[in-house]
Amino acid sequence: METERGSFISRDVETPKKEVQLRVTPSEVKFLDTLAGRVYRLPVTVHNLGRCNQKIRFQEPLKPQFKLILTNLDKALASGLQMTAMVEYHPDKDEDTYDQLLISIGNKIIEIPLLGLIPACQLEIESEVNFGTLVANSKVYCKEINIINHGRAPGTFKTEYQGQLPIVIFPSNGVVESKSSVIVKVDLCADQPRIVNEVAKVSLQGRPDMLLRVKAHVVEQIIELLNMSGDKKLECIHFGSVFFGTSKIEHALLYNNNPEPINWVAIIQDDSVGEELGTNIQQRTDVALNNLPYLSRIKNIDVTTFISCIPNEGRLLPYQKTIITFCFSPKLIIDGKKNCDPSHRQDYALFLRFESVGSKDGFLRDDNNKTIKSDRFRKVELALTGSGLPVVLHFDPGNFLNFAPCFMGEHSETVCIMQNRSKSLSVTYRFKKTAHFKIDPERGKIDEGCIQNVICSFIPHQVGVFKVKQLIEIIGSVADENFQSTSLKPFHQIYLYFKSVCKPSTKKVVMKVNPGISPLVSNPTGQFVVRDLPKYKDCAPVAMLQSTMTHLHNHHLSKESPKDALIAFPNDRAASIRSGDQHKHYRTIFTKIPRYNYVDPDFAYTKLERIGKQEHENYYERYIKHLRNVRMQKQAERECMDSYNNTDIGLQPASGLKSPSLSETEIEEESSAAQRRIRRNQLLNTRNIASKETKALKTKVLKGLKSDPSTPHEKHDCSLILTPKQIHQVIIGPSVLNFGDICVNSTNTRLLHVVNMLPMHILIQLDINLKELQKTNQFSYVIPPTASTYISMVFESPTIGKFWKSFTFTVNNIPGGHILVMAVVMPVELELSSKELVLRPHGFSMKTCFMGTVALYNHQNYFAKFEWQPVNTERGMAFSIRPAKGTVEPYSSLQCEVTWQPGFSSPERGEFVLHVNEGNTMTLKCVAQVMISIGYDFYFEDSKLVGHIYVCIVRYIYISKTDFPCSIFLTELPILLVPLLYHK
Repeated sequence: METERGSFISRDVETPKKEVQLRVTPSEVKFLDTLAGRVYRLPVTVHNLGRCNQKIRFQEPLKPQFKLILTNLDKALASGLQMTAMVEYHPDKDEDTYDQLLISIGNKIIEIPLLGLIPACQLEIESEVNFGTLVANSKVYCKEINIINHGRAPGTFKTEYQGQLPIVIFPSNGVVESKSSVIVKVDLCADQPRIVNEVAKVSLQGRPDMLLRVKAHVVEQIIELLNMSGDKKLECIHFGSVFFGTSKIEHALLYNNNPEPINWVAIIQDDSVGEELGTNIQQRTDVALNNLPYLSRIKNIDVTTFISCIPNEGRLLPYQKTIITFCFSPKLIIDGKKNCDPSHRQDYALFLRFESVGSKDGFLRDDNNKTIKSDRFRKVELALTGSGLPVVLHFDPGNFLNFAPCFMGEHSETVCIMQNRSKSLSVTYRFKKTAHFKIDPERGKIDEGCIQNVICSFIPHQVGVFKVKQLIEIIGSVADENFQSTSLKPFHQIYLYFKSVCKPSTKKVVMKVNPGISPLVSNPTGQFVVRDLPKYKDCAPVAMLQSTMTHLHNHHLSKESPKDALIAFPNDRAASIRSGDQHKHYRTIFTKIPRYNYVDPDFAYTKLERIGKQEHENYYERYIKHLRNVRMQKQAERECMDSYNNTDIGLQPASGLKSPSLSETEIEEESSAAQRRIRRNQLLNTRNIASKETKALKTKVLKGLKSDPSTPHEKHDCSLILTPKQIHQVIIGPSVLNFGDICVNSTNTRLLHVVNMLPMHILIQLDINLKELQKTNQFSYVIPPTASTYISMVFESPTIGKFWKSFTFTVNNIPGGHILVMAVVMPVELELSSKELVLRPHGFSMKTCFMGTVALYNHQNYFAKFEWQPVNTERGMAFSIRPAKGTVEPYSSLQCEVTWQPGFSSPERGEFVLHVNEGNTMTLKCVAQVMISIGYDFYFEDSKLVGHIYVCIVRYIYISKTDFPCSIFLTELPILLVPLLYHK
């Protein structure tokens, strides 16, 4: 005997309060998971709720499987007490059993249902799958739900979604073992923005059908440009008028308005409609057309040289904003005019596009793909307008100013009128200092169309003719190196040419006798000095000559005088007591006796200071000598090269001399050295990207692609961390691999193109965990610089149904995007040309067989094996078909011949069942169209028929050799045959 768990229903039995006050627990006795041959027991409790005693009678269940274990069926139960009876269940079969237990109280009867249930499944599934908020980026998102079996028997389930949205539930059916669970995956492709609220039908064994609700809110991947306050979308930035050489800065906010992070990049669209590059929109058309060389020159302008966007690439977190700085720095394009007038303006209208980085089609864009919506919200376009104006300052009387000649100590002046001919911008100027000339005011600001009077003065400090270029600096806002701020700097220069003469003044020199030693340079006789001598009385007389070169009063000395000794005059006492140089020696003018030289220790150099000073002088001396040697060496090399080039070695141009071919190592080193990196702040533009893409497409690498970098150069390139700007120059597409309608277990191939526009090796890795794509040959590729290739993606699925999956890829281990894989996997299927075949005879002989043909069409991409199986009836089978089995190749057909052998017991109808291996099943009905043809040789004699007949089964009834040919149908045949057979 085994006591098994039971189901207790916690509710009480409601009885009338006045008549029956009795509670029976449980109200329903369930024996769960029972097996034949075992015994199960469950208790039944009766509680008297009344105030008086109750007489209770139990009645035995009717079915023998249930038994009430109680010594006495009649019980008296006092008020407030309870009693327990045991119900025993011993099933003899594995089937559900139902009965009831009756409890009588007076004339009232309480029914307690008894249920004996065999082991069954108890399947449970979640009722809702909520994906939350998703981004419409053609990516497949997956959610998992569990089907749990709480029972002790396996249970089956089946899911079915009949909607039109890209929702796939896998597995669609299966078995859940007892006390276990099965994971069901729900895939949703976020191909376009929508609110998803779909239901799928779920059938669970032992339970009624239920609905599984799939919810999601798919939003656009929106990138927005906002003004700095963030309350308004920005569509255009007007820089206004700016002088050539200056800069204008504006700011905006780039907003990632979607729940996923994005990598973004800014691209100049320099080939869009409505673009203006350096044209003067205020100029007449005929005037502009007359300057065709200028129009052709502005078409080749590099837009990125005067438009900058900082930053122009980056990563934005969900709903994050970042500040973008736009800088407009127009450059003057000379159109052949020598002088720039106010009409020489250059207007610009450009379009800047911000877009997210990811998988893109590039030249592979498929317009026939209707499943994926346009990604117009994944990019935002901004218009930039501005005008460049020249600085036009007019000087009256002109740029050449002649000043009146004057003597030293005098000055001459002239007035120059500066006029700002610009009607929209003011000019800030500054005159650089120039010797002998003075400008008043030196700096200032001239408003639009105004004038400024400037006084130019010539104040000479020496005698001569002066021709000077006076520099005028025009000051404006010039962008710093990072293009994020501006500062006032000179951006334009204008020259004025000054000319004047300073005449020397003649002064009469009166000489007087000087009886003593003159402290300054005297005349040749040493007797006369100029009258202006008293003005130099403040200067102390010092030694002026080398004493060793004088022989006046030369005495014979025992010691030679130093060669660098200086003469000390008799009246140089003031010079002798001041601090002097300790390396200088002084002698008297007559006796050449060494004079005392005072050195002040407080001001003199120390020994270390003298050594440092000397090293400093030696360093600059060596530096100057080095520069001279380098200069002389370069000059010698140029002279040698010139002499070498001038040497005639007898070679004729284009005489067939070929350059030696470079080795692979030399080519690799040369390409590595010649790599041109994109400047950090330089914008990408569509023209350069298109040219790079065209160049990469011409260099196709179809064989020998490595799966891992091997050379040091490849390892270095593939280890670099790429920026979003660089990843944007790698095209991997198409973004959707649509295999279309394919057959189960068939092998299908689509090409995934890779275009590397970077001047470096890159490592492409496909992160594919899909078993349907595991037959692809390789998932990692090293792409050479500026080259393209394609990857053969092999798809094979053993599961019938819609397939929507996506996989990601990386470029140098940096996420680069994802690829959507789509397919509709269909079973193997053959089509019949006709489901009913009517056979007709060939010829008029009974021995002629009835034949017909039926065609088998295979419209799929996989071969189909088939076999015909005849359906036998009680009358037998008179039809045959060949070939009875075979194979129909993909996208082809096969003719099968059906034959019917006539006979007296041959049935005119038959059927064949077409079995397709792992595919569909169809029935072919065959009908033999039997008719009678009567041939005869008779005539009528006195209304009597004379002759004979013959009968065979033919296509129709034909009567010949009479004057009234006719055709008699099968329905008229018995009327004709009776007299003929009777006469015979």
